Amino acid sequence: MKNYDPVKAIYAVIITLVSLYALYITSAFYYVLILSALFAYVIHPVYSFCFRFVKRKHTCAMIPLGAIALLIVSSGIMAVKALMNEISRILEIPNTLNGFANMDLRRIVGLFEPFIQTHPGKLTESIGAYFNSLVTAYVPEIQNNIFQISTGLSILIVELIVIVVLTYYLLVESETIATELPNLFPDRKVGVVFLGELNYIYQSLFIVYFLTCLLTGILGGILYWVLGVPYPLIWGIVTFIMALLPVVGAGAVYGLLALYYVLIQDFFTAGALIFLGIILLSLVPDFVIRPRLARNRAEIHPAITLVAFAAPVFVIGPIGVIIGPLTYGFLLAAFRTKNILGIPPVQTRSSAASSIEDSVERTIEKAVERPVEASSDHIFSPEVNP
Repeated sequence: MKNYDPVKAIYAVIITLVSLYALYITSAFYYVLILSALFAYVIHPVYSFCFRFVKRKHTCAMIPLGAIALLIVSSGIMAVKALMNEISRILEIPNTLNGFANMDLRRIVGLFEPFIQTHPGKLTESIGAYFNSLVTAYVPEIQNNIFQISTGLSILIVELIVIVVLTYYLLVESETIATELPNLFPDRKVGVVFLGELNYIYQSLFIVYFLTCLLTGILGGILYWVLGVPYPLIWGIVTFIMALLPVVGAGAVYGLLALYYVLIQDFFTAGALIFLGIILLSLVPDFVIRPRLARNRAEIHPAITLVAFAAPVFVIGPIGVIIGPLTYGFLLAAFRTKNILGIPPVQTRSSAASSIEDSVERTIEKAVERPVEASSDHIFSPEVNP
């Protein structure tokens, strides 16, 4: 074979095998890497805003991560406190679990003495023996479940730590990554156009979507507080989480709360929740907040958004809420890039080339935000000259 070099061939085979093995041993962490990249992308606007004032990358990366951690911890503490308060109220009600727990089992069984032939003492021993055998029989399964839960919790904690650390470093190196990504394409100008379209689409699918759901949760918390719903902050957080699910939406929260108030015959609060909930938590986010946050260039049909977020859930589970938009957004960016760089068949080669050049230049100027200059001490720090 012409120009065949066995050393280069062996080198290529070794590199290929090692690369495949690296992909294999990292396969369990794929979704961790995806989540890290997505979180870094979503909170990058906050990082950029902080960088305007602080001018220290590491500090600016810690600010949004610390704020999110503080919000999660405080919300968890409030949720646990509210749950404990409600449980304590239930246990204080007469003739509930607390009342039965304080009664002697023999006394309870003795109430049925006129109707049974077995002596209450023997019946109590039989019941105790039955519960003892039941617990003994299920001890191995209970221990196995506890072991599985503890193992899964340990893995989850490690994954969360990895996500936080990777997100931190992705934020710190975001400018360098933005500078080098176009160089991964065979044609750098095509890469710039594609990444610009991908950025706009992902902004609409993730950042605008996330901010809209966040504002929906804030409006929900204010609405619940005004109407006197207990724990409005917690219900506002639940509304934000439900708003992230396109098929469910915020209506599942204020609808269930309205049903609760109907059951306790508080029809005014129930009607106010339905009426104001539809206006403030359904119509305003979709027709006022989202259009103002979204850029016209990145407008995506609501049907595509619904399919992107909902359909993958039925195939790959909850992670589909993230994988779906990433996949559909990638394909949509490729389609738009093809349309931007499309060449009419009647053009000559020279005019077609100039048309592509002009289209790319216009797209770079209008659609692509020029990345901030990379750090001078980084190994990849060439100038970006699209």
